[in-house]
Amino acid sequence: MKNKKILFSMISGLMTVSLLAGCGTKTTSPAADLAATPKASAAATKAPEKTAEKVTLTLMANQDWVNKPLTQKAWKMYEEKTGNKLDIQAVPIDSWEKVMKTKFATGEMTDIVMYYGGYQLSAIQPDKNFVDMSAEPWAADLKDFVLPQVKVNNKVYGFPLWEGSVSGMLYNKDIFQKYNIAVPKTQDEFLAACETLKKNGITPIYMAFKDIWPLLPQFGFDPVLKKTPDLLDRLNSNQTKFADVKELNSLVDWYKMLADKGYLGTKFSTNTWDGQPAALTSEKYAMVYAWDTYLESDIEPKAKGASSKFGLMPMYLGVNEEGTYEGPNAIGTYVNKNSKNVEQAKAFIAFMAKPENLNEIYKDQPTQTYFKSVTSNKPTAQYRAAKESVDKLMNASVQQNIIGYSQVEMVKPLQDLMLGGKTAEQAIKAMDDERIKAAKAQKIPGF
Repeated sequence: MKNKKILFSMISGLMTVSLLAGCGTKTTSPAADLAATPKASAAATKAPEKTAEKVTLTLMANQDWVNKPLTQKAWKMYEEKTGNKLDIQAVPIDSWEKVMKTKFATGEMTDIVMYYGGYQLSAIQPDKNFVDMSAEPWAADLKDFVLPQVKVNNKVYGFPLWEGSVSGMLYNKDIFQKYNIAVPKTQDEFLAACETLKKNGITPIYMAFKDIWPLLPQFGFDPVLKKTPDLLDRLNSNQTKFADVKELNSLVDWYKMLADKGYLGTKFSTNTWDGQPAALTSEKYAMVYAWDTYLESDIEPKAKGASSKFGLMPMYLGVNEEGTYEGPNAIGTYVNKNSKNVEQAKAFIAFMAKPENLNEIYKDQPTQTYFKSVTSNKPTAQYRAAKESVDKLMNASVQQNIIGYSQVEMVKPLQDLMLGGKTAEQAIKAMDDERIKAAKAQKIPGF
């Protein structure tokens, strides 16, 4: 893998950003031209605190994650108040997981890493690679619902400085009103809405098909595994396959139906994540599978005031008649225990974990939070308006707990299905095969 140095103008020269290009097709950042980082408060712009010696810490993350306003604000505050520097190594989304695992295997991992939790964290042996943070004071500040996402074997490894979004279907309220479409409350009503939109020349759904991961089939897993509590254990012990689960077959069929009925448009295979904001604000598309905070992080910077035109409703995926939402899914920040800068990296997290700093970072941010001490955040208008529906239909994210699940490799068979290259049976078998291959590589019992 090559290192390509790129400079993010929004950091105003405060940090060096390295772009690690994978061997596959490059996926550009969904916020490459994001507006400048929000101004820090007076408290965040005081003269740097005096320390014995300054350090430059390396941090590796998915290219999408480094552009989040929340992380941008936190990193800038750290640099300004401590005088230390961050060398951010941003990896394209399509090669992110492979690059990270290669870095660990070759002993070239950065001081700090951003990564998933659950079984995906287990797959990279956190006991060997990351510092156990269970005894850190900030661990007691974590809300209960996020603990399963940052713990392995009852040890806290990750610091969840991340947006707390609610995923569902974002819809253009003006378009719905123009064509007298009520917010669907059932799957049949959703399909009827798609037909009305299509007949009036509006493409019902924008899907960033070309970038693979934005198909987001994992959202459909949540209600299925909630309905059958022992299903996760059976999948993770190879007693059950995706193909054995009726609802997961329905999920695969749903994606094929969306493509065949034209609900994604006629040229959906060329749609990209970078092109999504412009598409959604063009009034040519009515809906998108996404999360409430996406409107503020990706839409609003490019089209001021546009976020207010969208509402949040349940997403329909062929597995739940009333639809579903997915609850907050944290990305953790981890310290490489084999780094030469372990103590400085721990101090980086300790700095951000101070309640006064957390509240400054989250101040007026349109998001939920994972910390008990944070009261300065402001949930999105979309979440507040849909709260009754969200409270009724929200499910916890489960994909990070499915051994072998990859947001890229598991989705490729769906793409083949939607383009006519595979049957539904072949697609779900390919998804199973990919999951089982990954589990065998991890030497999971039963595989």
